Amino acid sequence: MTAIVDAEKCSACGECVEACPLDAISMQDDHAMVDEETCGDCGACVDVCPTEAITVS
Repeated sequence: MTAIVDAEKCSACGECVEACPLDAISMQDDHAMVDEETCGDCGACVDVCPTEAITVS
């Protein structure tokens, strides 16, 4: 399982980058990108995303 970002919903606010305890999220091309190998499936990014652009599956 890993976090998945819907690029169309992402507002590039950076809240998920700040919330990720494993530094698995970065901003690229005006939206968040998740490093699947680093992601720990904790859901911290899902909880802070104001546009509900991130899911864990």
